[in-house]
Amino acid sequence: MPNHRSPSPVPEETLAPPAVWRAGAIHSAYVRIAFALVQELGLRADVQAPTQTRLLPLLDILPLLDTLDAKRSPQLGAVLGDSVPAAAHGALGYAAVSSTTIGKAMATVARLAVMRNRLFSYHCTVKDNETILSIKPQFDLQEYRPFLEIATSVSVFKMIRSLAGAEAAAKMKFDAQWSERLAIPGTVVARHSCAVTALRVPSDVAQLATLTADAKLYAMACQSCEEELEILDGSIAARLRAIMPDENNSWPTLLDVADRFAMSPRTLIRRLRAEGLTYQALLDEAKSEMACWYLRSTRLSLSQIADQLGFLDNSNFSRSFRRWRDMAPLSYRKSRKIEA
Repeated sequence: MPNHRSPSPVPEETLAPPAVWRAGAIHSAYVRIAFALVQELGLRADVQAPTQTRLLPLLDILPLLDTLDAKRSPQLGAVLGDSVPAAAHGALGYAAVSSTTIGKAMATVARLAVMRNRLFSYHCTVKDNETILSIKPQFDLQEYRPFLEIATSVSVFKMIRSLAGAEAAAKMKFDAQWSERLAIPGTVVARHSCAVTALRVPSDVAQLATLTADAKLYAMACQSCEEELEILDGSIAARLRAIMPDENNSWPTLLDVADRFAMSPRTLIRRLRAEGLTYQALLDEAKSEMACWYLRSTRLSLSQIADQLGFLDNSNFSRSFRRWRDMAPLSYRKSRKIEA
């Protein structure tokens, strides 16, 4: 059985991934589309497609990104972004397509995108006779940035361009943060190696009515966005995932969590059950993802990893890993070409 002591110190370069990589950041709808791309390419991911509707941490989707070879083939992000239908954006997509003007659609995306993608921040500004929708990483995405930024910008900008009609869309300019070396065939990129990735729309185009304007649908969609955002941020599961492990890199017990959330253990169990989850399931999920990170991205020994995850010994950790991933830890590490 695992214990709940703080792990022994390890060298800085072998510590856990950044805490922000463990926070909910990308909607499961987009991740399911990425799984479909993996299958279409004849590849095999060692993780399952998400079944719940929620924001997934970047850490959870790293195995999927590695299957797509995202670090070395960032251009594939354009294929992923282009395969995202407007419906996959959920209420955000409905709010955008029902906006009265192109400019309002851009502002709506900037305001509500947080409910679907928190890997990036979105800003809509009016400057020099242009309306500009720009995206910037919310945190360091390291070598995954080009793939994720290409996928995100292609997906979002495609939706905006579709609202304008071909003639008006042709006047829009696409500035890319990535270099011309990663030029993407079929995309309208005006400039590469820009400080910020952005869609620049002339004022006369931004003032055009969208092809699908619907004031009633817009109001309903915006309300739905606010309600969904409240659910995503307010769920007990989301709060619990954010502290597994906690700020001291320790794994809290159910009693610890109940005390931290100012509720009884019975109330915590009941509220998790209402969300279709259990404390143990969330704990296993978090430890499984962290274990995969250590095995894939560090050279820690199995004993060190077991210690970091709060297990009493290597044997307990190995048994748990087999239950989580249906393979031994060393087999997983070997499949990821990380030497022990």
